[in-house]
Amino acid sequence: MAQYRGRFAPSATGPLHLGSILAALVSYIHAKQHHGEWLIRIDDLDEKRCKQIHVDSILECLDAFGFRPSGSVCRQTDRITDYQNALVSLDNQRRLYPCTCTRKSLPKGPYPGFCRHQIGQTLIAESAVRIDTSDMDLTVDDLIATSSIIQPPGDFIVKRRDGLFAYQLACAVDEQIDGITHVIRGIDLLDSTPMQRFITQCLGYESPTYGHFPVLVGADGAKLSKQTFAEPVDWTRPGETFAVIARLLLLNDTPGPTDHAHVWLDFFVSLDNLIPKLIKASHANTLSL
Repeated sequence: MAQYRGRFAPSATGPLHLGSILAALVSYIHAKQHHGEWLIRIDDLDEKRCKQIHVDSILECLDAFGFRPSGSVCRQTDRITDYQNALVSLDNQRRLYPCTCTRKSLPKGPYPGFCRHQIGQTLIAESAVRIDTSDMDLTVDDLIATSSIIQPPGDFIVKRRDGLFAYQLACAVDEQIDGITHVIRGIDLLDSTPMQRFITQCLGYESPTYGHFPVLVGADGAKLSKQTFAEPVDWTRPGETFAVIARLLLLNDTPGPTDHAHVWLDFFVSLDNLIPKLIKASHANTLSL
């Protein structure tokens, strides 16, 4: 791959919250500190949950916070043909099979492979499509998180029963299309890494380098997310949001809440120990609201 290319890929299911801004900030800073490019991708495959109003809100918010991408913003819905081509390639390798199992019929834990005997059979529209992971490497060599072995996910779904391409397949293809060399994201996505890397390897792509950092949690200990109705940030006052992040990271000599977004970004980029501070703050439980 070429020089450093990072990205931030929010899902278009709602406005950005404090945890989203932290994720954008860490990936942005890591790219800038490595003299690299930083892109924005909108994950909008789920037509029922993803709305144009959320896309507009996300892009307006990122712009107000000073997060300017190095290229055009891309959207997953523009890449359906690419995902279909990847699916065909995996099927030609006899790695895929149709699965008619329902959630209620499955035990908790990794998929037990009830339908694996159907490998190589025709993929039918009304069935989910799974990939044979019997030769998947589960180790994770991470830039930030401690290297570990992830629990086996089983034969995970690459195309859903409703016809939507699954996140793991789409994301692996996206990184290849965009030439992403580094994926810096929250540790809540650590379990996705072996699956995305497996698809990447099966398709003959070069795998990005991954780094997973601690995420912001609420008072209940749950990760801040759109699903838990985390409060949107006020994009008209980015300095106040950056000040909250700086306080959570126990930073000193920071800009003020009324300072412009670019002043804050310059400050954060100047810190060569931001990620260690993020990890330290997490261990000290200061990343909890």
